[in-house]
Amino acid sequence: MRHLLVVILVLAPSLFLRAEEPEPYVVFDSIFLDAVDIYGDVNKYQAGSKIESLSTEQIESAQEGGIEQLLMRFTPIYVKTNAGGLATIRIRGTAPDHTSIMFGGININSLTLGHSDLSNISSFLFEKMEIQYGSSSAINGSGAIGGAIYLGQKNHWTNGLKVDAKYSLGSFGERLYGAKVYFGNGKWESVTKLIKYKTDNDFPYTISSGYDKGKEYIQTGAAVDNKGVIQEFNYLFGPNEYFKSMLWYEDSWHQIQPQMNGQEETVTVLQDNNLRFWSEYKNENNPIKYAFAAGYVHDKELYNNDPGQIIQTDRLIAEGSLKQTLTKKIEYKAGVKYKFLVPNVYSYSDSIDLKEHNADLYLTSSYRPTNRLKTTINLRQQLITNYHAPFTPALGIEYQWTKKKKNELTSTFNISRNYRVPTFNDRHWPTISNPLGTPDLQPENGFTAETGIAYKHKQSIVSSEIKVNLFYMNIQNWIEWRNENGPVPVNLESVISKGVEIHGNAKLKTGKVTSTLTVNYTYNPSTKIEEGKPDQQLIYVPKNMFNANYILQYDNFSFLIDGNYTGERYYDYIGEESQIRRSLPSYFITNCALNYKFNIKQQRFKASFAANNIFNISYQNQRFYAMPGINFKASLTANINITNK
Repeated sequence: MRHLLVVILVLAPSLFLRAEEPEPYVVFDSIFLDAVDIYGDVNKYQAGSKIESLSTEQIESAQEGGIEQLLMRFTPIYVKTNAGGLATIRIRGTAPDHTSIMFGGININSLTLGHSDLSNISSFLFEKMEIQYGSSSAINGSGAIGGAIYLGQKNHWTNGLKVDAKYSLGSFGERLYGAKVYFGNGKWESVTKLIKYKTDNDFPYTISSGYDKGKEYIQTGAAVDNKGVIQEFNYLFGPNEYFKSMLWYEDSWHQIQPQMNGQEETVTVLQDNNLRFWSEYKNENNPIKYAFAAGYVHDKELYNNDPGQIIQTDRLIAEGSLKQTLTKKIEYKAGVKYKFLVPNVYSYSDSIDLKEHNADLYLTSSYRPTNRLKTTINLRQQLITNYHAPFTPALGIEYQWTKKKKNELTSTFNISRNYRVPTFNDRHWPTISNPLGTPDLQPENGFTAETGIAYKHKQSIVSSEIKVNLFYMNIQNWIEWRNENGPVPVNLESVISKGVEIHGNAKLKTGKVTSTLTVNYTYNPSTKIEEGKPDQQLIYVPKNMFNANYILQYDNFSFLIDGNYTGERYYDYIGEESQIRRSLPSYFITNCALNYKFNIKQQRFKASFAANNIFNISYQNQRFYAMPGINFKASLTANINITNK
């Protein structure tokens, strides 16, 4: 009977919700259950991996635009972007299609391009964001060579009604309208999140070279208009049993920013529509815990409103898993994940069947021989139509040298094999030599090893932490697109990425005053290796990155200031245009914000004022594309809580 109810919930959650009659509303209440988490196994089965979370204050300080703003300001991760268009991530010197962006059990990366445009992923729609540095192919499957971003929601199980609303107004025509509505009776819950973000991007800039050097212009043709909604329907059977579903729709429109040559150009636009659905049922009340999940993704992109250049893909996803605690020291989880993929791309040949089936078989385990030592082993094998994916194992180890109330010293080690199956574009985009594409392209594969040490200190009013991670990554058959009488993908001999990451934070709390300081530094040589050619640092991969942010909270006031340094980046290779490598200069950007919280009739409000690029630095993140100078924004957030007695 219970399983019949689960099926009904999956197929018709809205009908189920109408069957419940709400009670009168007077007071707000919520139930928080730590056991219920949309991706609770991320840390549990990855000992030795570097996984960090952004704080609530950080997420709330950059809700305008996409998640690239959060990454550029608060992490030592390079994002190649312009003023409003495509924003792509490069974790530990890897390519954008080497980072999985996870929404529930869905990697939302494009099946054609292999990556996501981070500017289209609104940070306002998410309450949690975790970043994994390094390979997670054994956990997330193909593509997770450089790392992963986990987009998540907190568990509320609302008992009544809660409404959060935000309005923001900024420079250069920037506007944000957002609302979050939580409604339920403590067992079932509906969560609706809506966002509209728009900017004209008509900022002034100065030409930095050429005949027009020193001339000032106004940026045109770079407007953005994004809309999004996430709808959740959730049901709590008991503390260890629940059903959750999430429907996410994004309508993203932007003009493709022209280069900064000061001349009027024909404006071109890009329209993306993305529909993503994920639902799962978990029951952890029995010795053998089990879960079932299903998902659907529809991606559509239209270039310059031309229906003859449509790029569209559909995928169905189903997953089942079992989890069991064998002893107090040993736990495992085993499962299978099936995907059915269907592309519809204007340039692909009609003479071949492009439908694709693939299945991932996985086993993850955790073993704690002592209270100080934790080990995990992850095994994964993907089966895919017309391709052979490598077997993917991973081993992780964590050891606590000291475990006291005030001091804790931990060392970590992780080694894993990783891979990426070529995308639909890699395999099927027509080339001059072959209208069917490049079907003999080899999958990328390699291994990653990392080790780290972390020290934590905690007293009554002060706490601090410092982490140092060393990593080495060797990727064989790296896929690179080149212009050889037209675009064509080729397999390189290898790419080696290595480096060191340093993270530190300190928190001091005295009375009503709380101070928090966080710093990050990354040194990352990432080298392309080809026979007969010199080893070269990858383009748009800085060797040095640094950022720091400081938050001061006093009573209802809070002040945040952050700065980020991006080092020199090469934008070409020797032999492409010249024998001298050319690069973009480094830059340092500083931002700050002031917030004030207040109550009106027992309802909470927050007013914010922010200034970005406060020293009006002129810089280029991408060659020939202007970036805005100093700019301002003001916002008002309301939290209205009314719920059941």
